[in-house]
Amino acid sequence: MGVAAYRRREPWKGVLHRVITANVRTFIDLAEGRGRGLPRYVKRAFGSFLDCGDLTKGFARVHCPKCGLDGVVAFSCKQRGLCTSCDARRMADTAAWLVDDVIPDVPVRQWVLSVPYRVRFALARDAKLLTRRR
Repeated sequence: MGVAAYRRREPWKGVLHRVITANVRTFIDLAEGRGRGLPRYVKRAFGSFLDCGDLTKGFARVHCPKCGLDGVVAFSCKQRGLCTSCDARRMADTAAWLVDDVIPDVPVRQWVLSVPYRVRFALARDAKLLTRRR
């Protein structure tokens, strides 16, 4: 069995990316036309999502010392709720952290985290509340 090669993401080919690209300006203008507008974090989330995986917005150069392969990896947006790739990575990281550091080493079939409604809204609006502190 061979080593899986890195395959660069192409988010601009996805339906969600195309829909947001085509309609985000209209959506923002409509919201502002109604007097309230959108919160800054929503506008930032759309912008970051549209930049996710775009090499022109930044990248890291990588090198494999074993095979000598050089390449670039585009920066990700790290957004919650919009970008399926960043959400999947965050979920995998969180699951690994829970298994390795939080849940005791006992047979566990599943776990459920339930948060009261008022706390849910606060967590949704303020990402710092969810930030891990060590």
